[in-house]
Amino acid sequence: MFETKTPYTYVSDASTNARNVVATGCHVRRLTVINTTGTIYYLKLFDKATAPTVGTDTPVQNFPIPANILGAGISIEVDAGFAKGLGMALTGGIALLDNSVAAAGVAINFTVGT
Repeated sequence: MFETKTPYTYVSDASTNARNVVATGCHVRRLTVINTTGTIYYLKLFDKATAPTVGTDTPVQNFPIPANILGAGISIEVDAGFAKGLGMALTGGIALLDNSVAAAGVAINFTVGT
């Protein structure tokens, strides 16, 4: 039986970018993030069925996204399960509970399997 794979895409705005990506259990299969700013940012993934409360909820994964005004980033196979759902945030600091604002200009793409 084939697994259903669904793409999701977001472009950051000037906030912590707290979002609910998937409201039920899922597997993240691929993550591609391109940063067109001159500042490193941190993509935080949460096992939640709702958008995370950034600075209070603890992420289960934390990815640094390299800075480069011409577009730097990451593209990786993740294969991580999220029992409750998938929430995300993009912040300016590496600390798990960081709630500093990121800038606009980061493209975030997920491939999620069910």
